Amino acid sequence: MNVTHTKIIGLLFIVCVTLGCSNEKPPQQETNQISEITIDSVDVEAFTDFEIHDIAQPSEIEIFDDGTVTIADFGQKKVALVEPNGELITSFGREGRGPGEFIRISNIFSIGGVIHVVDTDQSIIAQFDQDGNFLVNHTFESAAIMPEVIAIDQNKYVIGAAGAENSLLSITDFDTDSTFYFGTPNGESMETVDLQASLNQLKSGEIPNLFKNMVTLRSDGDHIYAYLRAFSELRKYDTSGNLIWEQSVDLPYNEEIFNATVETAKNSPGGLPFYNYISDFEIIEEEVVILTNRRDSDGPHLLVRLNESGETTAIYTLPTHLGYISAFDWDPNNDMIYLASYGDGMVYKSELSF
Repeated sequence: MNVTHTKIIGLLFIVCVTLGCSNEKPPQQETNQISEITIDSVDVEAFTDFEIHDIAQPSEIEIFDDGTVTIADFGQKKVALVEPNGELITSFGREGRGPGEFIRISNIFSIGGVIHVVDTDQSIIAQFDQDGNFLVNHTFESAAIMPEVIAIDQNKYVIGAAGAENSLLSITDFDTDSTFYFGTPNGESMETVDLQASLNQLKSGEIPNLFKNMVTLRSDGDHIYAYLRAFSELRKYDTSGNLIWEQSVDLPYNEEIFNATVETAKNSPGGLPFYNYISDFEIIEEEVVILTNRRDSDGPHLLVRLNESGETTAIYTLPTHLGYISAFDWDPNNDMIYLASYGDGMVYKSELSF
């Protein structure tokens, strides 16, 4: 089942279309052959069961160093910790605005034995111990509509700046109560964006100003990776904010997804349809692995692996029966990939070597 989220902000009506510093480029290498691998449906099995795990809408997934599979349940506003053998360890959180409560969980990660849960609606990062006990909330600031947040240290976070301070990103250190901005934005600040003008741009086949600074962020601890959603462009920074390289990423479904969104905009009564070429990406074995959106409601998701130069080296086609997959992660301890199917309300797993 293809799932769409909507959010009204003034004129903006965002519809998720899932039909779908040196300025150095990555070091250029000879063009590699692209391996194409199809993951058969018989090789994919259910990892969660509602009756056992009480997980209704898995939206985010993170594998911790000890193999614990951590799953955010968008529908029930909670987080579940599951052993690799499928045994439920614990779950925590509920809907609300108090300590340890959530409205919209957008990311989860673990550093130094502390679980970090990002709630974009409340603009908070909630910290928990590994038993699910609430520790503290950090409140962050961002001009972005749906800000992206990742951790690079225990209390240090990278946050999408959406063009504020003429920057793409910021790093906030809650220990020192300091923030610095970095990264060249691709468009103007959110404060000056005209929503109707953005809709007209999209109807004309142009990238709307509103989308130009939207990012998906990941980190391997030493580097920050920023995927600019509207451009399918990947940037790699060090943790001091210096640009290492940037690379356009030509994913297989990009053109179809963009064209479908333009057609939706032309038929829109006034809302601005949103597009994103990817559902998720992770840094695996020093390479980037991207989970694409689907080109249409019946098509498969793809996993696209990029080498250190940002070049595509392999494309994995996932089974179509899995529904809309919102997130994934991979466990190097057992070569197991976990796929959070928001549409099916399940997490799947399959053995896969990268």
